[in-house]
Amino acid sequence: MENNIVNVYGYIRVSTEGQVKQGYSLAEQRAEIEKYCSSKSYNLIEIFKDEGISGAKANEDEMSIERDGLLDMLTTLKENKIQYIVVLSTNRLWRSELVKVLLHRELKKNNVDIKAINRPNYSVYTQNPSSN
Repeated sequence: MENNIVNVYGYIRVSTEGQVKQGYSLAEQRAEIEKYCSSKSYNLIEIFKDEGISGAKANEDEMSIERDGLLDMLTTLKENKIQYIVVLSTNRLWRSELVKVLLHRELKKNNVDIKAINRPNYSVYTQNPSSN
């Protein structure tokens, strides 16, 4: 029975005060992810967060992402045998093409996919990183 357990991480991010006021607060994102995981019987191990950081934050010279919460999540994917990253929307993960491509690469390297609540059919395995 243990083999049927689907381990997931959640990821939440706000970059501006405006997002908090428009219904994208960290607490609201967390609640939606917890509700979604419960409905799918996913084992939500942890929710990582970045607060006040743009989804486009990246170092183009070093080809790296500059978000501590996201980086912490990526470094622990293998040790917890994560199958999905659950987000309210893919725009919580990226706002730039560079971040999107780097994130797709890291997730594929670790055999992890994305479950975006607002885009149920999204997959890093079927989406071209340069398409929305």
